[in-house]
Amino acid sequence: MSGTRELIFLGTGASCGVPTFYCGCDACEEARRHPEYARSCSSIAIAGRETTLIDTSPELRLQFVRERLDGTDRVLYTHEHFDHVGGLPQLEYYKRIAARGVLPVYAGDECATYVEHHFDFMLDVLDINRIKPFEPLVFDEVEYLPLPAAHCPGAFGYLISFGTMKVAYFPDTGPLSDEVLSLLAGIDILIMDSTFNGCNWMPEVHTTIDGAINAARMLHPKVLYLTHLSMHFDEPITATQLQERLDGVRKTEGLDVRMPVDGTRIVLS
Repeated sequence: MSGTRELIFLGTGASCGVPTFYCGCDACEEARRHPEYARSCSSIAIAGRETTLIDTSPELRLQFVRERLDGTDRVLYTHEHFDHVGGLPQLEYYKRIAARGVLPVYAGDECATYVEHHFDFMLDVLDINRIKPFEPLVFDEVEYLPLPAAHCPGAFGYLISFGTMKVAYFPDTGPLSDEVLSLLAGIDILIMDSTFNGCNWMPEVHTTIDGAINAARMLHPKVLYLTHLSMHFDEPITATQLQERLDGVRKTEGLDVRMPVDGTRIVLS
C-alpha cells in the first residue's frame, strides 16, 4: 500500500440543496448568511494517485472547481436518480478536450441503462461497466464493494476499504438488510443518509438524522458522518442547531457523530 487517500465530500445535501430558491426556512436563511453551510447534491471523491468519483451531481463542475480537482479517472454510481447522475455531461468535454480517451463508468443494470438512454450523445467517450452487488472493484489500491441499498431498484451503497480502514457510504437508503448490516459491523466510518429531521416522509427509501444515529448505535463505527441532509423537512434544522444536538449525543453517549459540510475531507490510511 502506498501513500494515503483522501475522501472528499463534494456535496452533502439532498436533491433540493441548501439554500434553495423557493424556501425561507431557518436552515436556508442561515446558509444565505453563512455560505459555509450551503449544501449541494451528495457525492464524494476518493483522491490519491488516481481519483475515483462516486456519483455525478448536477453541481459537479462547481464542486470540482471549489475543490481544485482537475478530473477523474472513473465514476461509480449508487443509483440512477438525477441528483446523483445529472452532472455526467459536465465530464463530456473533459474527455474530448483535456483528458481524451474514454471514461470508465461502473453502475448497476438500472443505472447503466439510464445513462445509455439519457446520455447517448456521449457514449463514444464512456466505457460503461455493469456491476453486481457483493462483487468488489479495486482501483488505486482501494476496494469498493457494492452493497444493496433500500432506495430504488438497483441502488447501491459502497463499502470502501483502504489498508485496514473501512468506510461505508450510503447516501440514499432506507432500512438495510441483515446481510448488509453484518458486513458493516465495526467499520471505521459510516457515512449515512440523513435526509429528514423529525418525521420520515419516505421511511422505505430514506433515513432520518435520528435513524442514522440509531444505525451507529447498532453498528458501532468509530465515526458517523451524516450526509444527504435536506435540513428543510420534516422540521427545519439549522447547522448550528444540528451541531448542538450532535454535541449532546457525544457528551451523553460517547458517539462520535459529525456533520460534514461541502468540502470536508477525511484522510484514509
